[in-house]
Amino acid sequence: MKSSIFFYNTNSTRQVIIWMAQFQQDTLPIKYLGLPLITKRLSKHDCTPLIERILARANSWVSKSLSYAGRLQLIKSTMASMQVFWCSSFMLPVSVIKECEKTLRRFLWGGSGNAVKQSLVKWAKVCTPCQEGGFGVKNLTTWNTALLLKQVWNLLTDHSLWVQCKMYLIRKHSFWTLPIRGLHSWAWRQIMNLRSTTLMHLLYVIGRGNEFSLWYDPWLHWASIHSLYGHWVIHDAGMVVTKRYRMPLFLISGVGLKRQGILGRSSKV
Repeated sequence: MKSSIFFYNTNSTRQVIIWMAQFQQDTLPIKYLGLPLITKRLSKHDCTPLIERILARANSWVSKSLSYAGRLQLIKSTMASMQVFWCSSFMLPVSVIKECEKTLRRFLWGGSGNAVKQSLVKWAKVCTPCQEGGFGVKNLTTWNTALLLKQVWNLLTDHSLWVQCKMYLIRKHSFWTLPIRGLHSWAWRQIMNLRSTTLMHLLYVIGRGNEFSLWYDPWLHWASIHSLYGHWVIHDAGMVVTKRYRMPLFLISGVGLKRQGILGRSSKV
């Protein structure tokens, strides 16, 4: 049975409700596809299934029989990718990343996730690209950030249901200027904290302009007109003071812009 029921201050009628509904009693936080559905900060305890899964893979009898080269290949192809699903949804705590790296490091040099053996090469060197003399193992912190940046990109370009719901909730603000404080979940605040990193890899090109804010989108040297010059520049420009700008009140000549196409986002980062 996939349905579960949760109780709060209903001790006297709990068993009756379970008998009538035929649901299984569960406790919070619940999990969906193996991930905890939480609004608070993700803790190391919440990530226990991920840590145990990597440790179990490192301690399997098949893994123990591999050579150095075989263990390195297993880390690069399988074990370093086991946390991709988690990293795509949450910014993992530093303690969790260190625990995962400790398991991978022990497995590489000792043959199992619990083996304590001196490392022959620093882990930072192991995570260096092969072209630079390293082993080519992904840095988990960098990998986590890159996967979350994909969520930011989806918010800016995708039209899926969850993106439409999220953009509707922040419809009165620009994504780039929305304050982090307020009743936002911890996971959403982590995505918002990546806005400055996103700007380093974002490029605006000429487009239809129907999803573009002339004043608040960071298209001018990775900053918005509003952040550079303030609100009064919008008023002094003599244009419509709205966050969405589709048609200018006058034509701009000599810059190669048509009336129907102001600016839009690039399809690539």
